[in-house]
Amino acid sequence: METKTRCPGYCGITCVDGSCPNALANEYPEYGYEHCTCEECGYYKGCSDCCFADKSEYCAESEKEKYKGVI
Repeated sequence: METKTRCPGYCGITCVDGSCPNALANEYPEYGYEHCTCEECGYYKGCSDCCFADKSEYCAESEKEKYKGVI
């Protein structure tokens, strides 16, 4: 069985709006935020919130199909 991976080009709303867990962990260590890898991040929503999903120059339909259903 093939293991699907998350899209390497993914950049979700949480990644850029200041609430990325890694950004918070770096900025506010006194609050105990924990670092995680992007693959482990619970905010990953695939194409539904990716900044590049509707920009064909950054994300081709074949890429969307390749990572479809990976959450």
